Amino acid sequence: FFFYSGGRLGASLQGPRMASGFGTRAPVGRCFPVYREFAECISEKSGSPSEKAAACAELREDYVECLHHKKEITRLNALSDERARKIKAGEPVPSTLTEDAKSGTFRLPFTNVKS
Repeated sequence: FFFYSGGRLGASLQGPRMASGFGTRAPVGRCFPVYREFAECISEKSGSPSEKAAACAELREDYVECLHHKKEITRLNALSDERARKIKAGEPVPSTLTEDAKSGTFRLPFTNVKS
């Protein structure tokens, strides 16, 4: 559901805003606690908007990461690329948890993976 009140989108926003604190599968969205910390930081700081933003930059970065997972995805892609490079070069590669579970050397909790 999208609510549009007319006019330019985002034109009346002043400071950091979030659509709601409600999650799709839980009472609170997964990023809402991080957003609240960021919003509290901005509201507690005094000075110009750029000074507030600089003081709360780490919390903003955490909030954006929670929303988009860009750092996490970049890290996973780097690990995947390194694994593919090692396999192509014939270098030893540690087995994945899935491979270990299927071979029986590692048992995933609460699963029915057969060896």
